[in-house]
Amino acid sequence: METCFRLPMSLSSSIPEDLPPVPPRRPWARWAALAVAALLLLGGAWHWWSITGRDTTPIRWEDLVPPASTPLRPWNVIVIHHSASRKGSVAGIDNAHRQRGWDGIGYHFVIGNGEGMRLGAVEPTFRWRNQREGAHAGGGAQGRPFNQLGIGICLVGQFQEDQPDSWQEERLADLIAELMHHLPTLGAARIIGHGDVPGKDTDCPGKHLDIDRIRYLVRQRM
Repeated sequence: METCFRLPMSLSSSIPEDLPPVPPRRPWARWAALAVAALLLLGGAWHWWSITGRDTTPIRWEDLVPPASTPLRPWNVIVIHHSASRKGSVAGIDNAHRQRGWDGIGYHFVIGNGEGMRLGAVEPTFRWRNQREGAHAGGGAQGRPFNQLGIGICLVGQFQEDQPDSWQEERLADLIAELMHHLPTLGAARIIGHGDVPGKDTDCPGKHLDIDRIRYLVRQRM
């Protein structure tokens, strides 16, 4: 025997007869929501990779050479720096240097460490593109020539405490070798650390960044 459940009269009589119809199911809406979520995840993954992934872009003179209307300076020394911070970017360093009253970032190139810039990413700054003297070697009569004719290259990192990433060192050597191929006034013996500038008392580029090793890597490429 079938048993039929019936609402009490007091409840059944209170249910309106003109309830709105149940809307039809829209399976496409669920798929659209999933697609949006997937795109957001992919976008986040791309952003994360764009600032942390290893940069393997070839370093070519064609991509570095300033406009034809901008004559090259007779650069004769390369001065290596570290940012003294574990995270950084061209924009961040530029902002910090402007807060000091400078007209922008003091270096000619910045090489990322995967924290704020891709690991090994090489970015020329406005000083290189416009062949402007640097603001990286310090003031005074002794430091002035190293700003005027010295290419300042900054590696993002704190190398007084940490070891530089080997890929960052390789990319530094690649950059210097490419510059030396096209600037005969440079040489491996003229690669120095910031602390080697006469009259400059600084730990930069840090005790863990071995300038002799960088010279060796550059000579391998020449």
